[in-house]
Amino acid sequence: MAKYYIKSDSLEIIFSTNKEPRDACRTAIRELLPSDTYDEYMYCDERGYRGYDTADKMTKVFDTMEIMIEAGMLE
Repeated sequence: MAKYYIKSDSLEIIFSTNKEPRDACRTAIRELLPSDTYDEYMYCDERGYRGYDTADKMTKVFDTMEIMIEAGMLE
């Protein structure tokens, strides 16, 4: 089971799952609270929280709007 650290601006979630990183992001985005903010990208890494300034080749980066559409949160 993988343990993913998922981050997008103030949204930070640790998620343990057998899912692939993109699927984990689709599940995690549903935990977005009204007080949370997000940016253009979601960063998913097994080594800790990453952002635009700390992401590297091993960090999975996904477009936040695409993830929200796939999760059924936007049309």
